[in-house]
Amino acid sequence: MRIPGRTERRVVAAILVTALIPLVASIVVARTVIARVSATAFQPEFGVHLDRALGVYAELAAAIKQGMRSEADAIVAADPLRESAFTGDAQRLEGELTRIIAAHPALVSLRVERCGGELVGARERGRPVDPAHEKTLTVRKAIARAPGHAAEPGDPAPDDGGCDGDARTLIATFAAPSARFDELDAAQAFAQAYHALEREHRKEYLDESYGDAFAALLGATILLAILAGVLVARPVVDRIARLAAATRPVAEGDLSVRVGLQGDDEVADLGRAFDRMLEELEGSRARIEFLKRMGEWQKMARHLAHEIKNPLTPIQLAVEECHRRYAGIDPAYQRLLQTTLEVVEEEVGTLRRLVGEFSNFARLPRAELEPSDLAEFLREQGERFAAVEEAEREHASDEALLGRVDLEFDVPDVPMPAALDREMLRRALGNIVRNAAQALRDAQRAAPGGGAGERPGAAVWGSVRVSARSEGQSHLIAIDDDGPGIDPAVRDSVFDPYVTTRYDGTGLGLSIVKKIVVDHGGTIDVLESPLGGARFVIRLPRAGTPAARAALGAEAFSDGDREPASEGAAPMRPAARGGQAPRGTG
Repeated sequence: MRIPGRTERRVVAAILVTALIPLVASIVVARTVIARVSATAFQPEFGVHLDRALGVYAELAAAIKQGMRSEADAIVAADPLRESAFTGDAQRLEGELTRIIAAHPALVSLRVERCGGELVGARERGRPVDPAHEKTLTVRKAIARAPGHAAEPGDPAPDDGGCDGDARTLIATFAAPSARFDELDAAQAFAQAYHALEREHRKEYLDESYGDAFAALLGATILLAILAGVLVARPVVDRIARLAAATRPVAEGDLSVRVGLQGDDEVADLGRAFDRMLEELEGSRARIEFLKRMGEWQKMARHLAHEIKNPLTPIQLAVEECHRRYAGIDPAYQRLLQTTLEVVEEEVGTLRRLVGEFSNFARLPRAELEPSDLAEFLREQGERFAAVEEAEREHASDEALLGRVDLEFDVPDVPMPAALDREMLRRALGNIVRNAAQALRDAQRAAPGGGAGERPGAAVWGSVRVSARSEGQSHLIAIDDDGPGIDPAVRDSVFDPYVTTRYDGTGLGLSIVKKIVVDHGGTIDVLESPLGGARFVIRLPRAGTPAARAALGAEAFSDGDREPASEGAAPMRPAARGGQAPRGTG
């Protein structure tokens, strides 16, 4: 398991403290409240008064019961009942029982029984007992004979069990409201629970139990706070660690590293800003290195132009003088001089053209950018190329290029604001389009059938398509053709000076194109086209973006500002040869 770092520990500690402060405060307050409630609830006076109240309830219940028994004693002691109970006159007895029930509202029923349970007489109050609201008490009292009343002859004799057959028993059932008795039962249960709690569980229940509960809550909170802190801090710390790890290769000069942080928080914003900064630094460094190399190549081109140009005129004049002064009649020698003169003039012309290209390359100015509409510019170039196509088709010649291809411009109608040097960008676009046309021409000449240069049933060599669109903070210009394309082995070096795949190319055209694009703050790449040939993608910054502002404020590298060529300058590369007619890059 990974050991938490300092930042992670600090975040966990902050979350832990934040969680514990209110919890500890609440525990302290809760314990104080519980202690006060406990002290208030379990004061000795409470138990004393509770016992007194319970005693009052018990005395009240006992008094009610005793009153019922006293009534029963008074009823049994009354002479009318004693006389009627032993006379054997049932009607008289029932009348007396009715009178007694009417005189005593608490009575529910009266029964007079002989010994052994034989009923002599009975009477009820007229409504049954309501168990929900009444409690009953049954009292049994022996009825003594009235004075002077002897046993009658028909009275049964005492049985063997000792029962006096002449005895009478009054069974009186009384009813009283049950509320008092229910209150007594509830008070007894409450008093028992209170005394049990006070006697056995006071300290454990109110002190230790709540203390243990709060201790468990505190421990659980600590664990949850630590877990939450780790879960919250670890992703942030991991991303910060990734960001810190990415700075080490950057410090060593590797600008290709990217953090790639995901999310919508400040750390992710920092990671994305770091990646954008590296992209801009990488682009700026590549731009500076390219411009520096271009400066060295321009110095070399200027030197080569000077060194080649000087001997050309003396050579041509010397050969012309030899041809002019020969006055002999040897036809073979005369033909040799004529052939030599033609070869020298042709090669001198070629060298003069190379010198001109070297001079143009050496004097390549920097772009002077102005706010413009890239879409409008491309539409204008489409009209211009269309006019050139039409003119070349009307005046067909071996040098015609655009008249032998299908050139198409696909430009959106919406504005594409950018900072442009229209003249230089026109030159770059024309160079790429003419290179595409030359590649199509060379592919046709190299096709079987020998240089007729025509496809069966067609008058053109192929198609070239120029399209534009906006993407993010950039505008994209794509130039596609359906020619042979560019060998992937030379794509990385195709923009270097003096690298060419054409037999008659100088290798400067695409270098000039890239120099112009870089001066605009953009990039250019060569890829495989969906049409089957080559695709050149020029990416120019939108107006107002950081890249556009940097291009507008960049200082040009003048001839006097460039450093001398280093000993490690890249040498001129030989022309790349391929099996099929290669994509022209000159």
